[in-house]
Amino acid sequence: MTSLNLISKSKINQKATLILLNKIEELRALPIQDLRSGESEESNGGFQLRCSILDHTPYFGTKQIRCCVLHLEQTIVESIFYRSE
Repeated sequence: MTSLNLISKSKINQKATLILLNKIEELRALPIQDLRSGESEESNGGFQLRCSILDHTPYFGTKQIRCCVLHLEQTIVESIFYRSE
């Protein structure tokens, strides 16, 4: 039972990581001026993807992007990165 439980958790972690990486690549491909400050949320096959973009960071001309993937209201993976011009 323990092995099956660990395999199930690893599949959830793997799917969540792929969802997060796809979203990060999507956000990196956009021109920085198209990244609007605010929050967004979307569903993806039993997962929730939440992203927030902040314009006002300590670094001039930079935006902070925070994305996290949740499964059953529990954070599985999270990333914070900065985009500049």
